[in-house]
Amino acid sequence: MIRNFRLRYLILYAFIGIVSWFYLSGILNVPFHPDESTYIYTSSDFELFFQEPSSIFWQPDPSDALRQRYRLLDPPLAPTWVGFARWVTGQPALPLDWDWSKTWEENSNAGALPDPGLLQTARLAIGLFFPLTLFFAFRAGKALGGGLTGWIAMLLTWSNALILLHTRRAMAEGLLVMGVFFSLWALAAWKKHLWLSAIPLALAFNAKYSAAPLVLVGMGVILWAPGENKITWRQKLIRLAGFLALFGGITLLLNPFLWAHPFQALTAALHARVDFMAAQTADYFSTETPLAPATFLQSLLAMTVQLFFTPPASAEVANYLPQTQIFIDRYLANPFNSLLRSFAGGGLQLGLLLLGWVSLIRSTVSKKRPQTIFLTAFIAEFAFMLATTNVAFQRYYMVLIPLVVLASSLGVNNLVAKIPLPGRKTPGEDGY
Repeated sequence: MIRNFRLRYLILYAFIGIVSWFYLSGILNVPFHPDESTYIYTSSDFELFFQEPSSIFWQPDPSDALRQRYRLLDPPLAPTWVGFARWVTGQPALPLDWDWSKTWEENSNAGALPDPGLLQTARLAIGLFFPLTLFFAFRAGKALGGGLTGWIAMLLTWSNALILLHTRRAMAEGLLVMGVFFSLWALAAWKKHLWLSAIPLALAFNAKYSAAPLVLVGMGVILWAPGENKITWRQKLIRLAGFLALFGGITLLLNPFLWAHPFQALTAALHARVDFMAAQTADYFSTETPLAPATFLQSLLAMTVQLFFTPPASAEVANYLPQTQIFIDRYLANPFNSLLRSFAGGGLQLGLLLLGWVSLIRSTVSKKRPQTIFLTAFIAEFAFMLATTNVAFQRYYMVLIPLVVLASSLGVNNLVAKIPLPGRKTPGEDGY
């Protein structure tokens, strides 16, 4: 039995390794996005922290207003990790940020366009987390529906066209997707030490703030403690305090701009985010677009279209399409990079998601703990994105991809549930 157990894990790790090699080998084929320059530019905070920590602290009259603005707006995990990768490889950050009001040539001449070596380093820094993404997808799928669901989740993750594009760039989406899969596994399976789910939740949140609803779900699960009726309220509150302390500690550690004046810095960050979203919305709606999320139905349509039907979006605006179109065409020429991104393919994916929903609802009625928690997280995250997404950019919906993948995996599992499969395990058995 031990031998079979080890063999199964060997097969699992071999699959993850082979798939990850194909994923990483095509990382430079992904079309360049100017926001990658911004992440590489802001990654210099890694060196600044060790050279002069106080230069990163929020100040009412900063010496570098642009860098402080990015600290207020953007989560720190991705630029910090890119900065670490640069430091290890001895490569400098970009001297200037990308300026969207200037031409491609002007940005390149100013030094805002990374050379291939720097871009590869920054992308690999993010892409190297893909094996963990697959592993966490498997573990989350296994917790929800057994070993087969875990394998399906890995396959759907590897073949998802949006993951292949958006997580292979030097931006936040790769860390976000990994963090969400990790968080969903923790929430579904870490029954005895649920307060430790603060670790993956803090990573997801500090990768991109769109993961915030999952933090609230984690707090709710600790207080609700499904299946643990003997736990007293005092014990629940102690666990919640540990959860909040761990989550808050990690978040504070990753955000040194809060250290000197935490209340003023947090207030400034909230104001900066509100102002940015307002300006972005005004700019987005000033142009003609078929996906304008002005109402609930329009938001739902935009979300559905971007998650299931539209081609992988290498750019949100057309400023630099003349310079990037040849690379976009070359990337999309590989049919695997746009797998199922069509009306028929999107309809198939949507149908599998609905089948998964049926399974989740049935499990919730049966009071199955992992599926109930997952369904709660699913609803919370989708409702949050519908309410807050002001522009229908495809990569803004990436936080939802792990939820879609896992629910769809349950849908596929339902389709083959009646087919006799030798060695198939249920969620309660240790098949892997």
